[in-house]
Amino acid sequence: MLIEIILWAALVFFLWTLRDNLGSLETELQDAQAMKSREIAARALSQRFVRPELVDEPIGRYRDSTIHARIGVGGKQYRFDYVCPPDGCPPLRPDQCCVAPGIVYVRHDTAPDAAQNIRT
Repeated sequence: MLIEIILWAALVFFLWTLRDNLGSLETELQDAQAMKSREIAARALSQRFVRPELVDEPIGRYRDSTIHARIGVGGKQYRFDYVCPPDGCPPLRPDQCCVAPGIVYVRHDTAPDAAQNIRT
């Protein structure tokens, strides 16, 4: 009878220890997943914004950044489209690019003489 009680106590202790270890493992997995999500979001945010290589005349300001009528990025010309609200921006179309802090430009094919007016 004593052996049976000891075996039951050992089983309860084993299950209790297993539950605690699985709980901490679940917490570690959730923390790792949250960290990975933050890294992906930060990478997406950094890749989302472009840095203009060429800029045209300033037409306004938004959140301490200058809005230019046209910009050049990667040999392509873009014209100002709209600004994103501070709480987020809808997904960009393939013909759009975004300059920090949320100034959206749309692809714009210009004549060769107009492209010369854009300065670096």
